[in-house]
Amino acid sequence: MGLPSITLRCDCGEEGRSAYGERWTCPKCSRVYDTGKIPAGDYQAVADLDKRYRRGSQALMVVLALVILGVAVTGQLLSIFAGLGVVLLTWFLYIKPLIHRRHRRAVSNLTRSWELKAE
Repeated sequence: MGLPSITLRCDCGEEGRSAYGERWTCPKCSRVYDTGKIPAGDYQAVADLDKRYRRGSQALMVVLALVILGVAVTGQLLSIFAGLGVVLLTWFLYIKPLIHRRHRRAVSNLTRSWELKAE
């Protein structure tokens, strides 16, 4: 798992992504932004939060896969297909959007004060 990238929005309205510590040059107006000016502790808090949410999602998927595997071992073919459909539907319609909303809210609470000025 890599570190999360930083989305930058230039004063002219152009958006771009950059890794922490890199300089980003706006393709429209050539302003330069240095992401190294973001406090390291703040960025590390976001990276840790991102890692925690990813690991949580992966753990939940492993549990669901083990449940499906358990049903498959019993040889109940109809239950496998029905259960798989219900699990996937529940994951993509309810659980994943809930996790993403919580993650975005948690990240936005940590990053509100980051205002980089062009050099």
